[in-house]
Amino acid sequence: MLFRTLILTFLLLPLTACKVKDQNKVDLSLLPIAGGTVLWFPGEIDTSLTSSCGIASTATSTSTGTTGTTGTTTTTTGTTSTKYAIVSQLVFKTRETLFLRYTYDYFQTQGNINAQQGFVLTGGFFGKTATGTQGTVKWASNGININTSLTTAQEISQFKVDLDLIGTYVDGATTTNNTTCYTLDNVNCTAQTTTTTTTCYTSNNQTCLVAATNSGATQVVIRGSINCYARNVVQQ
Repeated sequence: MLFRTLILTFLLLPLTACKVKDQNKVDLSLLPIAGGTVLWFPGEIDTSLTSSCGIASTATSTSTGTTGTTGTTTTTTGTTSTKYAIVSQLVFKTRETLFLRYTYDYFQTQGNINAQQGFVLTGGFFGKTATGTQGTVKWASNGININTSLTTAQEISQFKVDLDLIGTYVDGATTTNNTTCYTLDNVNCTAQTTTTTTTCYTSNNQTCLVAATNSGATQVVIRGSINCYARNVVQQ
C-alpha cells in the first residue's frame, strides 16, 4: 500500500509543477508589420520580482440602492464599480519588463489599452524597447479577479488575458525602474485625492512616461497570452 502511494505521489508531482508553472505562463510574439524576423517570448512571469498582477483603480461606478428610513425599515445605498483603469508591471524570468495600462469593464470581454500610456516592453534578452498606444486586452467571460464593491485602488491577485497590441520598437532598453503615480491629465504626476484615481507610468514621480514615437522605429504587432498569479496578494 505504501509503495503504491509513493508511486502515485511521484506521478502527480510533474502535474502539480506544470499547473504552478502555467499559472504564470507567458506566450507572446512580435510580428514586424513590414516583414522580418518574428520574435517569440515563451516563458514565465518572475513572481519574486512581480509583486502583483496589477493595480485596479475605479473609473466609473453606479449606485445599486437608495438610502432612507420609512417607518421601521431602513434601506442602504450600495455602489458597484463597472469600469477600472488597470496598470500592470510584469517582469519575466528572462528579465523583460512589460508595463501595460488598459480599461477593464466586467460587462465586456475586452478593453482598449490606454491612448496616452499604452504599453512598454523593454529589457532582458529582448534588448529592445517596444511601445504603443493602440490595441486590446481580452479576458474570459468570468472576468478578472477584482472586488467590484470597492471604490479604492486594489491589487490584482490573478488573471489570464490575451493581448493584441500595435506599436513600434527600437534597439536598446529603457529604464525598468518605472513606478506609477496618480495623474489628472496623463502627463503630470499629482498627489492622490478623492478625485485622482487614474495612474500612469513614471520614472521620476514628476511626469508620466508617455510612449514616444520614433521615425526610425520598426512597426510591430504583439499578440499572445499572459497568465499571472501573485500568491502573496490577498484578495480584498
